[in-house]
Amino acid sequence: MNDRHPHPRRRPGGGPRAGRGPGAGADGTDALEREYARIGRADDIDLAADLLALVPVHEGRDPGRLRAWAARAVGFGRALAAREQGPHTGAAQVVEHAAGGLAPGEVLLAEYLQAPSGDRIVVYADALDYAHRVARAAGWERDYPPSAVREAALAHEEAHRALHAGHGRALRDRIGHDLLRWGPLRLRGHVAGADEIAAHAYAHARCGLRRSPLALTAAIAATLAHHGTDPSGPDPATPTGGRP
Repeated sequence: MNDRHPHPRRRPGGGPRAGRGPGAGADGTDALEREYARIGRADDIDLAADLLALVPVHEGRDPGRLRAWAARAVGFGRALAAREQGPHTGAAQVVEHAAGGLAPGEVLLAEYLQAPSGDRIVVYADALDYAHRVARAAGWERDYPPSAVREAALAHEEAHRALHAGHGRALRDRIGHDLLRWGPLRLRGHVAGADEIAAHAYAHARCGLRRSPLALTAAIAATLAHHGTDPSGPDPATPTGGRP
């Protein structure tokens, strides 16, 4: 989840970089626990709007506009998943890498790559482990067992593959962001982050998860702000959050 196909590596939902972020220090654990709890209570639209707000190009945008875009992107991802019930046809080759998914301030679970020899989805075991540790720290281990995190990451990248194959235009039409109007003519614009939101919603529906991948992405972004990707944080053994 999170891709660079073929763009540079991106942070979860455009989230914060690692380091001693807000709440880090003596009160860091309590602050992170409160953030996990807030994320756990939020619905998909709220989480999606929050993640869009973290994308730099959306700084200063009206929250109502972001929420409307988020709702349309979530709805599009769910509808795309409903149309593609059953096994994937012509699925991309899956390649497993033990490392390569963690970098300072960044977590890359998987990425979709195009090549003349065939499409590939690269899955990073170190990032999957980190995501599962975040889920455990938040008290959501039953919602995100390792197998489910991997399955959702693959579904997320399959959604990107579908968007790249032609559904991307339909997503832009669904979002309805007009860059230019000239009489009856409209030029639809790309909303940065909308494809990520749609892919999260697609993975949620395809995998039948109780809790949305949007919540895990938000929790990863919050954890990066407090602990970064250091193997010592979050503590894989001691949950700090509660399961609502």
